[in-house]
Amino acid sequence: VGVTRPVVKHNFLVNDVTKLAETVKKAFYVAQTGRPGPVVVDVTKDATDPNIKVPYIYPKKVEMRSYNPTLVGHPGQIRKAVDLLLKAKRPMIYYGGGVVLGEASAELTELARLLGYPVTGTLMGLGAYPATDEQFVGMLGMHGTYEANMGMHHCDVLFAVGARFDDRITGEISSFCPHAEIIHIDIDPASISKNVRVDVPIVGHVKKVLTDMLEMVRETDNRGEAAVFALDSWWSQIDKWRSVKSLEYDRSSDLIKPQYVIEKLWEVTKGDAYITSDV
Repeated sequence: VGVTRPVVKHNFLVNDVTKLAETVKKAFYVAQTGRPGPVVVDVTKDATDPNIKVPYIYPKKVEMRSYNPTLVGHPGQIRKAVDLLLKAKRPMIYYGGGVVLGEASAELTELARLLGYPVTGTLMGLGAYPATDEQFVGMLGMHGTYEANMGMHHCDVLFAVGARFDDRITGEISSFCPHAEIIHIDIDPASISKNVRVDVPIVGHVKKVLTDMLEMVRETDNRGEAAVFALDSWWSQIDKWRSVKSLEYDRSSDLIKPQYVIEKLWEVTKGDAYITSDV
């Protein structure tokens, strides 16, 4: 069992067949709740002895005192996050695969449009926010767009949603978002401030936390002319970075570029098909 610990979320050892049903129930519960991950159930040979007959009763509920994932974000932390977002002059919304796993695409999109802030996503998060939306500045990081990376570097408030700040995103940690106060929503408390120190941590299910934030923003959004002017100036700067067209490619060659193929497939299918590619 010990050899699996570095690569699984949890592991169970079953040496009593009467505990098997309960353990399997717990294994699925742990695997599917909180931050999803693989769970190992190691069943000993003694527990599979065919001569031992016991009734298999699959429990309806799970009781685990040592495992109780937080689903609802702390109201005080959510309030701090909303206040910080509404005061931001150069904000960025940065989302990751947690939005996909948490099925929070609709909530993220609604909040982003309500705030009017630029949005960038990781490779694991692509698809959670509509890539055709004018607020989307593309994927960030090593393989990302110029405007997304420049926006991250110069922002004063970074709102990270279901993202883990891996090295493909941050690069050199000491120079990552040097001017920003960082808000981070994640269901796994161990992931918060793990790679990058955050100023406003919120532990909870991303869908629930975003729903609470939406309600609070609607109630307290009192941004005035100065805030509107600051945001307009920020968008003007982002549009200058966009004008670089970092994803542009040579169209004069006789060779068919992969970018061209993807573009034409998207045009033909009108965005209704799933098209995948590698980095």
